[in-house]
Amino acid sequence: MVAGCSSGTSNKAARAPSVRVQERDFRITIKPARVRAGTVRLVLSNKGPDTHELLIVRSSRRGLPLRTDGLTVDEAAVDRATVGVIEGREPGSSEEMVLHLKAGRYELFCNMAGHYLGGMHAELVVT
Repeated sequence: MVAGCSSGTSNKAARAPSVRVQERDFRITIKPARVRAGTVRLVLSNKGPDTHELLIVRSSRRGLPLRTDGLTVDEAAVDRATVGVIEGREPGSSEEMVLHLKAGRYELFCNMAGHYLGGMHAELVVT
């Protein structure tokens, strides 16, 4: 599984299906929530009111392992399954990322303190 951020737009990436991800306290919405395996253009919008990040982790189960703080996902434990990360983005900002996804289930979440537990996670299914 390979993931990458795109700074330029390749012809293949330009034709890739788009997945729109919207973050706001304490919710993430994904449209569409199902896509075919292959190249996908993820378009993230932070609707605020706080800074949010986005991690994309391939996962076969519900719920990700928490750190000992009990407030955040243990990123070291899911590192090998992480296919993409967009670092903290300010409210009102947006960013695009091109991912190459295999079939499976992916958890998209914000890992700022308490955000994951507060409901900032959603599932993307790749067929």
